[in-house]
Amino acid sequence: MERRIFSLLGVSALVGGIIACSSSKPATPVAPTSTGSTSAPDGTTLKVSPATAQSPLNDQKMLTPVTILTAGASAGTFASGLALQYRFQVFNAAGTLVQDSGLLGGTTFQVTSPPLAPNARHTWRVRPEYQGEAGPWSPTGSFITLDPALIDDPLTNGTTKGVQHGGHFLLGQGWQSETLNDGVDWDLKEPCIECTLEFDATNFGAQEGLPFQKDLKWVSMGDASAFGSFGAFRDHPWKMHLVQRADFPRGIEIIWRNGGTSASGGDPGDHRIKLTDTPITFSSSNVYHFKLVWGLYGYSISINGIEVLSDGWDHWYEPPNTRVSLGCYPRGETMIGTIWRNVTLKKK
Repeated sequence: MERRIFSLLGVSALVGGIIACSSSKPATPVAPTSTGSTSAPDGTTLKVSPATAQSPLNDQKMLTPVTILTAGASAGTFASGLALQYRFQVFNAAGTLVQDSGLLGGTTFQVTSPPLAPNARHTWRVRPEYQGEAGPWSPTGSFITLDPALIDDPLTNGTTKGVQHGGHFLLGQGWQSETLNDGVDWDLKEPCIECTLEFDATNFGAQEGLPFQKDLKWVSMGDASAFGSFGAFRDHPWKMHLVQRADFPRGIEIIWRNGGTSASGGDPGDHRIKLTDTPITFSSSNVYHFKLVWGLYGYSISINGIEVLSDGWDHWYEPPNTRVSLGCYPRGETMIGTIWRNVTLKKK
């Protein structure tokens, strides 16, 4: 019995040696797109080209709350036409994974949940997958999320997110004042030291205040507690209002106090500029885009992209309870019939 077992083992060894000697090439995987059970040095198990991160890249600033990631497709190394799927991953500034897309049939992904931190840097990557096997991760892309507006009020939908004082809405056009005492207020929950305020205004011409012998206003800002009376607003050390002069067709004035009332324009003080002639010609048929930018070192005001007023300071603008208001109802100096819309206030 022992001799028969020994003989069978000898025959088996001989056959195995023949099979081994007859094979001059390594075995080809059953699935030409897979490395089999052994992963590559980078940990991948799928023989495909890497996907590419296409957009957004290089710390691109997002202009909307919606972030859409776009990748370039992968291709099989040994086979074409594979129904590849893709996995996207998003990381916060600390490198922590905040969202995994799961497997997708396409090369775009809208980041959905959880909400990403505002005005913050994020990175992302993408890889192809197929039947449980994974290809290489792409190089990372990066973007900076939108800084949400402190005020974002179109005024064209028949309502406001602020507090309305008189006037009425024109659907699709905006809010229109009816008297010198009308306005719309927005109160901020925090100071706005470095910010940009923008709005559109139309339906006004030159020297709108001439019949009233008043310089009328497009916009006012200051401490909310001072808006209750003429005197309180007039004398307050944080008062700001942008003025259309009644005595010159293209005249403009700014009074911007950064915590003081000194007429010398000290810091803090009353930073006042009066212009008799600017490059802006006012016509009721035109729409004017106003942009007010302020920060630690001063302010700049432009109309339709043309800078008309600017000044510097050493003490920033920081009312205790910041209010932004269309017109200037505390002084009874709001333009009558003017239509405002698309009001936004954003931090820098």
